Amino acid sequence: MNDRLHEIIGQVAILHEHFENRKELHNLELIEKRLEEVDEDVKEHYLTLLMQYYFQSNDLVNLQALLLQGFKFDMRFEDIKEAFIHIQSEENVIEFFEDQVVMLKDEIDEVQLEQMYNYYHKHPLYQIFLKTPLNLIKRNRYVCAKAYKSQQGFAKFFLNKDLLESLQKDMPFLLK
Repeated sequence: MNDRLHEIIGQVAILHEHFENRKELHNLELIEKRLEEVDEDVKEHYLTLLMQYYFQSNDLVNLQALLLQGFKFDMRFEDIKEAFIHIQSEENVIEFFEDQVVMLKDEIDEVQLEQMYNYYHKHPLYQIFLKTPLNLIKRNRYVCAKAYKSQQGFAKFFLNKDLLESLQKDMPFLLK
């Protein structure tokens, strides 16, 4: 089994490089046609990783197509950060995955918050599209706790005062 896993990982890497070099990563139909030629376990692993890639690159159309086929991935805050810094239109994966974004339990890194803060402030034309996803991210209790505990000025941008009050009463251990 261990050897097979290494083989799958190698094949997935080769496939991804192939599609990336040909600039075909966002052509799901073409990718699925090519995957008809590979073993089922390689296909499953690749499409699961591709779903995460689509989330991070804010490709809602292809992400939804894979969801409809039953694929899923374990979301991390790094995925949310990547999706946020790829928002350039009204359509975005963060709003689509609203509940998972708000309820996500993960370690939040100040660097991630800083990258999101910088993206928001360096792209004033996109701010209209970023407001709703930003508000969803601010509703995450771990983001709120990190923003509260941080000494960095940019972190206060992510502070949700109502959520903070609730955390102080109901989950003070998160704020220590």
